[in-house]
Amino acid sequence: MEIIRRNTEYAIRALVHLAAHPGTVVSAWEIAEAQDVPVEFLQKILQKFVKGGVVSSHRGAQGGFSLSREPGQVSLLEIVEVMQGKLAMNRCFLGHDGCPRAPGCPLKQNWLQLEQQIAGRMAGITLEELVDQIRAKNS
Repeated sequence: MEIIRRNTEYAIRALVHLAAHPGTVVSAWEIAEAQDVPVEFLQKILQKFVKGGVVSSHRGAQGGFSLSREPGQVSLLEIVEVMQGKLAMNRCFLGHDGCPRAPGCPLKQNWLQLEQQIAGRMAGITLEELVDQIRAKNS
């Protein structure tokens, strides 16, 4: 079972890279090279975060990308939801088109609790914390 898709992993790595270079405009090529992500794919990913207000795009010869907010204000949950949509453990939580057995399902409460725990943990992890962990490991 895969909870975090590859493109979401690429997004996390790219945003951590931007967070590690605060106040700096970083080219997509530089991020792609440093994070071993295909640059064309990365550009599409970063545009999602530009639309979401997490990343700013800068045009011109010295153009590139930078974080729009402080790294401590961007959670792992927000990144995952921009890339994959709202966190859902099972189709039965997706509304009217979900599972018709949901009202009497003995697993529903368990799925909801698990979903809430995962979302809560992801919401508590920020880009700032991830950068701090990397810096501590490299010290």
